Amino acid sequence: MDLLTFIIGNQQSVPDVLAVVTYRSDRLAPAQRVRRLLAEMERMAWAQRIDLGRLTKSEVTTQLRGLLGHPPTPELSETIYRRSEGNPLLVETLLTCGAGPGESLPSSIRDLLVAPLERLAEQTQSVVRAAAVGGVRVGHALLAEVTGLDDPALSTALRPAVASNLLVVEGDSYVFRHALIREVIEGELLPGERSVLHVRYGEALERHPHLAPPGRGALEMAHHWHAVAEQHPQRAFAAAWDAAESAEASLAYAEQSRILETVLDLWDQAPDVARRLGNDRRSVLDKAIQAAMLSGEGGHGMTLIATALADVDPADDPGRAAQLLRHRGELRQALGQPGAVDDLRTAVRIMPPQHPDRPNVLNTLTHRLLTIPCDEEGIAIATEAIRAARAAGDIRAEVVASTNLAYARARTGDLDRQLPHLAQARAEAQSIHDPAALMHTFRCEADVLQGAGRYEQAAESARRGLAAASRAGLLRTFGPTHAANVAEALIATGHWDEATEILDHSLELAPAPSFRAYLLVLRGSIALARGDLPLAESAAAFAHGVFGWGTSDAQDLLPLICFASDLALAKGNEAQAVAHVEQTLARNEAISTPRYLWPLLVLGARVAHASPTLPAALCELAAELPVIGPVQQAQQLTFTAETARVRGSSQLSAWDRCATAWGELHQPYQQCLALLRAAEAAAEAGDRQVAADRLRAARRNADLLGARGLLTDIEQLARLARLPLNSPPYEHRSPGRHHGLTPREHEVLHLVANGRTNREIAEELYISVKTASVHVSNILAKLGVSSRVQAATAAYRLGLVPSE
Repeated sequence: MDLLTFIIGNQQSVPDVLAVVTYRSDRLAPAQRVRRLLAEMERMAWAQRIDLGRLTKSEVTTQLRGLLGHPPTPELSETIYRRSEGNPLLVETLLTCGAGPGESLPSSIRDLLVAPLERLAEQTQSVVRAAAVGGVRVGHALLAEVTGLDDPALSTALRPAVASNLLVVEGDSYVFRHALIREVIEGELLPGERSVLHVRYGEALERHPHLAPPGRGALEMAHHWHAVAEQHPQRAFAAAWDAAESAEASLAYAEQSRILETVLDLWDQAPDVARRLGNDRRSVLDKAIQAAMLSGEGGHGMTLIATALADVDPADDPGRAAQLLRHRGELRQALGQPGAVDDLRTAVRIMPPQHPDRPNVLNTLTHRLLTIPCDEEGIAIATEAIRAARAAGDIRAEVVASTNLAYARARTGDLDRQLPHLAQARAEAQSIHDPAALMHTFRCEADVLQGAGRYEQAAESARRGLAAASRAGLLRTFGPTHAANVAEALIATGHWDEATEILDHSLELAPAPSFRAYLLVLRGSIALARGDLPLAESAAAFAHGVFGWGTSDAQDLLPLICFASDLALAKGNEAQAVAHVEQTLARNEAISTPRYLWPLLVLGARVAHASPTLPAALCELAAELPVIGPVQQAQQLTFTAETARVRGSSQLSAWDRCATAWGELHQPYQQCLALLRAAEAAAEAGDRQVAADRLRAARRNADLLGARGLLTDIEQLARLARLPLNSPPYEHRSPGRHHGLTPREHEVLHLVANGRTNREIAEELYISVKTASVHVSNILAKLGVSSRVQAATAAYRLGLVPSE
C-alpha cells in the first residue's frame, strides 16, 4: 500500500507511466486504508476515477450474444438480466448452468455468495435468513415484527451482516447486495422454516400494512400467503384478489395479470371467499385477459383466451365469442402468428348488430385492414364503425373510428384536409380521458406526417404518444409503436445517435415479437450504415424469424427486405440482394403500398445489372406505381437516375435534382448517396472540379453521420478518379452548439439546469437511466465542472440555456 501511494503521488515526475488501480467497492470495510488512499487520490489533479456500474439489459444481451455466438431470445435475456442484476460474472454463470428460477447454481458460485454468512454468529445468520424470505428489500420495522426482536437487538444482530456486505442499508430498509445471495440463502431453508416465516410475514402485514413499502402492501401480503396457499387457501385467495385490485389501480398490469391467474387457480379452493367478492369466474378471467394484453404478455394472454373460448358456445353467446376472437386477433398480430384477420372478420360476422361492443370490433378490424393495407375495405368498415358507435352512444369508439377514417384518407395524399380531423379526434380523446384512444390518434398522425416527409412534426406527435403511454403505464404495450415513429423520423433526418438511444431503450422493455422485430430493423439499419455488420446480422436474423408472407404486412416486410438486401450488398453478396428483390416483386401483396415499395424499387435499380429480367420488371412497375407526396417524388427521381446509371448513361443533372430533393426533405444520408452518384457522373464526364465539389459535400455529411460504408465508397471514388478531397474527414460527432456539446447533450443540459434527476431526464427523453448518466458525465467533462449544480450555473452564465 505504501509503494502504491508513493508511485501515484509521484507519477507526474516519471514520464510514460500510467498506474491503473482496481478495487471492489462492495468489499471495502469503512476503516480500511484503501478508503483513505482513494480519498487522497481524488484530490490529485492527474487522477481520474471511473466507476464501473452494472451492465444494462442491452449490455447483458450483447454479452450473451458474444457467449452464445448468436442472438439470445428475449426471454433468456430478460431472465438472466433479472437474476444477474447486470453482474458480468453471474451472467456467464447463469448461462452455463441454466437461467430459470430454481435452476441450481454451481457449488463454487453458491459458496462464493453465501461464504460471508457462514462466518457470522448464529443469531445474525437466523435474522438474515428471515430477511431472505422477506425479499430483496425488507424494512427494519417489518423484520423486527417477524423476528420478534426489539430495535437494539435487531440492530446488533444485523450489524455484522451489513459490515460484511451481505446487506446494504438503504433508508430504513435492508437490501441484499445481490438478488442471487438472497435466492441462495432462501433456497437452503428447510420447507418448514420457510413456511413459518411466510406466515409470520403475512400476519405482520395484515396487522400493520404500513410496514410494507409504499403501494406494495397488498402485493407483498399476497406473495407471502401464496407461498403457503396449500395450508391457507382462503387467506391466499383473499390476499391475491386485494393485490390484483391494487395492481390495477397502480397501472401495474403485468402484476395484475399474474395475480389474477393465482386467483383463478385458487378459485375452487376458497368458494366462500369467491362468493363474497361479487364476481364470477368468467369476469375474473376477462380481467386477466385484459391485463395480459395491456402488459404486453401476449403468450400468457393467448393461453387465457384459449381457456375462455373452450367454455363458450358461439351459438349461445355470440357477443362473448366475438369479443374473445377480437382479442385473439390482436394478439396473433402482435405475436406474428397467422389468422389475425380471419379472427377479426369472424368476430364482426358473429357479433350481434345491437351489441354494445360491436363498434370496437369493427374498429379493430379497420385498423388491421389499414395496416395490410386494404384501404378500400378499411374505409368501408371505418364508416360502418362510425355509424355503429353513434347508434350506441359510444364516444370513445367514435373517436377511434373517426381517427381510422382520417388516417386512411390522409395516406392517399389528402393529408392537409385530414389533419384537422385527426386534431379534432385527439381533442375528443383528451376530453373523455381515454389514453388508448389518445395514443391511437398520435400514432396515426405521426405515421401520415412521416410518410409526407414532415419529420419534425411526426417526431413531435410520436413523442406525445410516448408521454401518453408512460402516463397510462402502457410503455411496454404501446410504447414501441410510438418509439419506432420517433426513431424513423430521427433516422431520416440524420439524428442517428438519438434514434439509437430511443431504440435501445425500447428493446430493453421486452416488447412483443412483431414490435421487437420492427425496432431491430431500424436499429440494424443504423448499425449497417455505420459498419457494425454483426449487430445488423443479428437484427436481420431475428426479424426474419418473425416477419413472413402470409402473417406480416407489407409495411413490416418491405423495410426488412430492403434492410436484408443492403446487408447482402455490404457482405459482397449481390446475387442474394437480387434474389430478395425479385422474390418480393413476384408477390401481389408486395405491390399494394407505394410508400414502402418505392425504396425497394430504388434498391432494385442499383442491382438490376445483375439480372436479365429485373430491369424491365422494375420499370414496368414504376410506371404504374402512384407517387404520393415529396418523399415518394424524391424516390421516383432517384429510381429514374439509378436506372439510367445502370444503363451506362448516368447524368449529373439528374443526380443533382435527386440531391436537391433529399436536401429539401432534410435527409442527409439519401442526399449523400445522390451526391456520390453526382460525383461519379461528373468524373465520367471529365468535370473533375464538379466531381470533387460533390464528393466533398457528400463526405462532410457522411462524416457527421458516421456512415462508414458510405465513407469507404466516397474515398474509393476519390482514389480511382484522383479527386482531391483536401480537408481531412471530420471526427464523427453530431454538430455541437456550444463548448463541443452535441444537440442531445444540450437538451440534457437544459433538463439538468431545471433540476431534473437522471431518472427524470431518462423518462423525459425516453432513454435509459444509464444513458442519461453518460450524457451528464460528458457534459460535466466538456464544461470543466464537477457537479450538476456547477453545470447548471455554467449553463446560465454561458448562455447555453435561456434564463427564466
